Order: sequence, then structure tokens, then C-alpha cells
Amino acid sequence: MIAFAALVDALAFAQGEPAKAQILKDYLVQTPDPARGLALAVLSGAAAFPSIKPAMLRALAGQFLDPVLYDLSRNFVGDAPETIALSWPAAPTNAVAPALRAVV
Repeated sequence: MIAFAALVDALAFAQGEPAKAQILKDYLVQTPDPARGLALAVLSGAAAFPSIKPAMLRALAGQFLDPVLYDLSRNFVGDAPETIALSWPAAPTNAVAPALRAVV
């Protein structure tokens, strides 16, 4: 998951298509299956997450975020998943990140 997060971060800040293509190529060469295929599915929009519904996201956010603060933040950010991602508590530094296949 850390490698995939680094890929997304690098792609977001890369200038131009050749740079993005090289970043993606490097990731695909270095990453074993099934993480490589899962990353392509997520990046291309082919990965479906039918079980993730807005109500589930709101309930998840409600476990660590005040409902009024969530509503205000969502209205400011304009997107519920982005609001939750920005508000998510930091993990302990010694925590091990899950594998991409455990998340997708």
C-alpha cells in the first residue's frame, strides 16, 4: 500500500505525460502481481467498490469525527471521501501499512 500511495503521489505531481508514463512503467516493473494488477484496475477506474456507499462513509467518519464538524468540512471540501481522508487520524509510526490487495 505504501508503494501504491507513493505512485499516486508521484503521478499527481509529475509534469507531462512522458514523466507520468515513466513513473508508471517503473512501478509496474518493480511491483509483483497481484498488486500490479490491482493498481492498474484502481488507476484505470476498472476496480469496482459496490459495497462502499455514502451512508457507510458517513458512519465511518462518525466514529472519530463530530457530525457537525464533518458536515462543515464536507461542505467546504465538497467531497465526502476527500473530507474523510483529510480528517483521518494519523496511524502510529510503528504501524505496518496493509498490502494493496487487503484494501482493494
